[in-house]
Order: sequence, then structure tokens, then C-alpha cells
Amino acid sequence: MDRDRRVRLYDAHSWTGISLGLFLFVVCFTGSLAMFYHEIKSWEDPARRLAIAEAPVPVQPLVDAWLADIPSDEIGFVGVDFPNAYEPYYYGRFNHVPDDGPSEFHERRWNTVTGEVLPDRGDGLATWLLDFHRDLMWPEFLGGRQIGRGIVGIAGIVMLLSIVTGILTHRKILKEVFTFRRQRSVRVKWKDAHNFLGIWSLPFSIMIAFTGAWLGIVALLLPITGLLVFKGDSDSVIHLLTGGETPRAQVEAPMLSLDEVKARPHSDSGALPVGVFAINWGDENAEYTLNYAPDTELYYYEVERISGTTGDALPPTGLLEPAASTRVIAAISPLHYGTYGGIALKFLYFALGLGLSAMVALGNMVWIERRAHSAEGSRSPRFYDRLSRLTAGVCMGVVLASVAIFYVDAFYAGSEDDRIFRIGISYFAVWFAALAFAFMTGNSYRATRRLLAATGAGLVGLPVVSAATAGIAPWSLVAAGHLAAPAVDLTLLLLGIVCLWVASRLPSRRGGAKAGSKHPTATEPGALAPPNPAA
Repeated sequence: MDRDRRVRLYDAHSWTGISLGLFLFVVCFTGSLAMFYHEIKSWEDPARRLAIAEAPVPVQPLVDAWLADIPSDEIGFVGVDFPNAYEPYYYGRFNHVPDDGPSEFHERRWNTVTGEVLPDRGDGLATWLLDFHRDLMWPEFLGGRQIGRGIVGIAGIVMLLSIVTGILTHRKILKEVFTFRRQRSVRVKWKDAHNFLGIWSLPFSIMIAFTGAWLGIVALLLPITGLLVFKGDSDSVIHLLTGGETPRAQVEAPMLSLDEVKARPHSDSGALPVGVFAINWGDENAEYTLNYAPDTELYYYEVERISGTTGDALPPTGLLEPAASTRVIAAISPLHYGTYGGIALKFLYFALGLGLSAMVALGNMVWIERRAHSAEGSRSPRFYDRLSRLTAGVCMGVVLASVAIFYVDAFYAGSEDDRIFRIGISYFAVWFAALAFAFMTGNSYRATRRLLAATGAGLVGLPVVSAATAGIAPWSLVAAGHLAAPAVDLTLLLLGIVCLWVASRLPSRRGGAKAGSKHPTATEPGALAPPNPAA
């Protein structure tokens, strides 16, 4: 490749990073946390720490009593999840579609030991972390969640572009796998760390970028397809993909007991279902879709369809058909979120995700350092100083905000309907405060060190808060068979110790620059540190 083309590719790589790098950091970091949705749910929700019943009470009478006052032809669907290690209760939901009003979604949880209705619990910490990653909690008045998912999908495309241009511009990519010059300048160390992390995480980065782009862009293309092909009818697109639903026969018929369905093994694996989804409730054409959780398959669920009245097997339709194309499509989401290989794989994804986040942040800092302390930069020292502070504030702010909302959720005492709103407000408040702190502190190095130390202190305190608010010690939960919440506590504690240690090792100012730096000594508060010929 000729030099001019390589320079153009390098410019494309660096400008892609500096223009959208902070957004990529936010998406990558929140994605690292989103993989532990179920574990964090267990940490925040007391109902997930109930005793796991050896012989759960029958579920059918509970659902019948719940639906007793609703005409069957006004029930859009009924779903029931059976108890498991993460959710040791029955979880039911149904859609009420009255003839004279808007549809209403209802949900309820039952204790599997006593059959009592458990208190409502609004969406909180775990839901915020997951949804902010995948759709930015994009407000409805700006287009809603589909637009947010589309924007996140575009971030995946940008990451793929950055990866490709990064590969093409590195002629010594194999040599850089083991290169880390610790005794060189700050910029050289950051550059080596950026390249090291990028090369070692390359397969993971490509996979995450592609699957993230797919999951986001598909959500964006669905309404566009409905507009162009079906004249705005997105439901027709969904009908085409899923094969549609069987209409009601308008003939009442008794439903197959959910307790029988719960004990129905998968036709191939013999696994028991984790949940069931029913349509045409109470009708002769009722259908059950049974969900089976695979342990090693790239599927969220294996599914089987049966008649809701006779239990006879029904053929798969739409995306449920066992074709190669549907298997590929179904594999994308679990591949992106790491749900197919157990907790060890999640921790591997977590480590790689944090490495990817660090690589993005380091790339930004290398760009800033290179232009602030060499002839490449065409702006003033103050401009690069502010850009450096912005990078520190945004990156460390989202990290600190993610820790802070653990405390907000643990001490929240308001309406459950407002829980996630309050968490969101707190998240952005802490993030903004961290950004303001970065601009008010002496320099970006000191701001990063102090914000990281605050993050570490917050992480170390969370296990104590968890034990105090839950009213049960972690070892008692382990003895009862609940491992998720104590595992979160232990992980938070270890991460906090690491953050405090790293913060203690970080410098409070730039160590110096090579002799002959473009910019002279800067003595005003907050400016970049002066060049140091000894560096």
C-alpha cells in the first residue's frame, strides 16, 4: 500500500475515533455491564432471594384466579415463566384488549411456596443498564426506542470502520502484539496500550461491532420497511417474519393445564420448559409456545408449539422454522450478549468489553497528546486541554454514574412506577457532576485519578449496603442456594480494590514531553503541563 493511501486511512481511523470515540466508549462500557442483567437483578430485587421451593404450588389455579374477571376473547396473550435460580417465583403477564378501550399490560409474581402474590417491583438498576446500552433510553417525543437502537447500531458500523482502517494502517501488527514501552513518554505508552488491547481483542471487537450493528440497524429498518413496502404498516413486516397468528375460532374450550405444560420435556433434549406463551386463551384455536433454555446453543430459547387445548405438537412457523438462515439470525443476540456459555463466558466478555472501552479512550488520548505536543496540532494548548478534560469527564463520568445508581436503587423508597425514572435522573446528574469536576480540577490527569478513586470507594462500599438493605448476609444467601447476588457483591468488591490500586498508581499531572515540543511552558491553572526535556 502506498504512503498516501496509508495516510488517508490513518486520518480516517483517527478522525473516526476522535469524533465518535466518546460515544463508542459509552456503548462499550455499558454493554460490559448489560451482560450481567440477571445477576444484577438478583442483587437489587429481594423477591429473587426467596427460598427455592422443592415442590412448587400448582400454577394453574393462580393464573385462573388472576384472569377470572377478564373475558377470554379480550385476552391478547398470556405468558408464564416458571421458577429458576434467578427468578425463584412464578412470573405471569397478560395483555387485556377490551372492545371499548386501549389495551392494558398486566404482570404478577407468586411465591412458589405459599402461592401469595409478591409485591410489585418496578424496573430499576439492571433494566436501566441494559436499556441504556441498547437504545440509550431514547425518549418517545424524539422517535422512541427504535431510533435509539438504530443510533447504537450505527455505533457498531463506526466501530467496524475504525477496526478496518486500524488494521490497514498498522504495518507491524504482529510485532505490536507484544510491544509495550513502559519507559517511554506518556503518548508512546498510551499508543502501545491502545495497539496491544486492539490487537488482542480483535476477533471479539469485530464480533461485537457486527452483531451490535445488526441488532440496532434491524430495529431501525423495520419501520422503514413498513413505510416503503407495506405503506407504513410495520405489523405486516412482523407478520411476514413470524408467520402470523392463528385467528380465534370463537369456540370456547378448556385450556391444557399449565402444570402439565410445565412438566412437558423438549422432544429432543428432554429439558423442561422455562416458560410458556399462550395466544387465543380459552379458545378452540389456543396455542402454547414452550420456551426451553439451551445451555450451549446460540439461541436465547429453543421453542416448541403445541395446541393449547389438546397438547398436540404444531409445526414451527416464520422465524421458528429450523432453517439455516433463522438459526443465524437467532444466534446474533446471544452471541452479542454472551448468554450461551455460562457465567465464565460472561466474565470473559466483561474483561474484553472493559479492554475495548479502554482502547477507545486511549485512542482519543493518543490523538490529543500527539497534536498538543507535536507539530501536527493546529489549535491552541487550551483547546487540547479542554478536549482532554472532556474525554476524562465523559469516560470516568459514565463509570462513576454506573456505580452511583447501585446506591440509588438500594436506598430508593418512592413509587415503584417512578423507580427507573429516578435512577435515570440520578445517572445523568452524577455523570454531569463528574464532567464538571473534570473541568474544574487542575488537569485531566488529576481528574481521572480522583474520579477513579471515587469509583473504587463506591464499589467497595456496595457489598455493605447490599447486606444492610437486604437484611441478609451474603453467606446466608449462598447457604440457601442463591449465588447470583453474593457473586455480584464479591465482583464489585474486587473491582473496587483494583480501581483504588490503579488510582494510587496514576500520575496527577503529565510527566513531560519530548524536547522540542511545539508548545511552550503553560503556567495558567488547568493548562497542559510544560514540556520536560528529561522525559
